[in-house]
Amino acid sequence: MIIIDTKASDYKIIDGITNIPLYDFKPLKYKIRNTDYTDFIFQSTQAVLKFSNHINLLKKKNIRVYAMGHTTSEVLSSFDIKSISPDKPGSRHLINILKENIDNRKFLIVKGSGGLNDINKFLKESDVLSEEINVYERIELKDYKALKNKFKSADAIIFPSVYAIEIFLREIYTKNTNTKLFCASDRILQELNKRGQSGFILDNYFSSNDLIKEIKGSI
Repeated sequence: MIIIDTKASDYKIIDGITNIPLYDFKPLKYKIRNTDYTDFIFQSTQAVLKFSNHINLLKKKNIRVYAMGHTTSEVLSSFDIKSISPDKPGSRHLINILKENIDNRKFLIVKGSGGLNDINKFLKESDVLSEEINVYERIELKDYKALKNKFKSADAIIFPSVYAIEIFLREIYTKNTNTKLFCASDRILQELNKRGQSGFILDNYFSSNDLIKEIKGSI
């Protein structure tokens, strides 16, 4: 069975799954206006990696660090930073955690350009001091022709982002295929459905031991 994951980072490689990115990352210049933040929120693994020059800000006393999901939390751990993350990745689940810890706090949200702003919106609506910075942007690859053949033989394709779906359907997708499509979250599956495609949501996308088993059980 050939399983392809379209994530643009090979931070976590799983045996039995081939990683074929559909886009890349470009660092962005950014400025940190203050250093008196009490809480830092990282919305992706790349947000952590592109913020690494300022990682010492996270090691101050009484600083809280939040991660959007388990993989982002693991990257923070590689810098010896402890973080809080929801059991299920996503803005909605992280907001449920933040609701209990926002009084008298000042947040910095670290993300990519064009990324979700649900958390910043929630904090603003809750009259909590918050700022956000974009430390990277996603960029399309120069050519997708060479990738098409790699996807033709796939039994399953995983989409961890809406952006990957957009590129795949525009540059890679061909009709009359039996390939099954899988999404890492409800939001991504909804976007896939809007584009006229059916798919499955992966409950175990962030679990190396159960992911392949779940995919095989759906095919």
